[in-house]
Amino acid sequence: MKNNYGLPKTELQKIFERDKVCVYCKKKMLGHISDNPRSDWYTIEHLNYLPPWNNPSTVTICCWGCNSSRGNKKIRDWFKTPYCLDKNINEKTVSKFVYRYISDVEDRK
Repeated sequence: MKNNYGLPKTELQKIFERDKVCVYCKKKMLGHISDNPRSDWYTIEHLNYLPPWNNPSTVTICCWGCNSSRGNKKIRDWFKTPYCLDKNINEKTVSKFVYRYISDVEDRK
């Protein structure tokens, strides 16, 4: 069974097991429950800011706040925004998965 992102359910489960906190700000994420602030909700994050988005090697989990702030920016460009500067989010503080993506994909373009 696939979801709205075109990923098999088993792949999405692996991603959730790997990424237990936001890959950017390290915040513990909560489920989509009305008592939880939206900024703490987990979201599907596409490291590649343009389609296709159904590649498990470019999908991760981050908090709603980081996902909303990043929008469709390249990760390195997003690091320069006030949001990241205020929260000290940069290539040295993100998860290894994101760091590898930046090194392997964004830096090669």
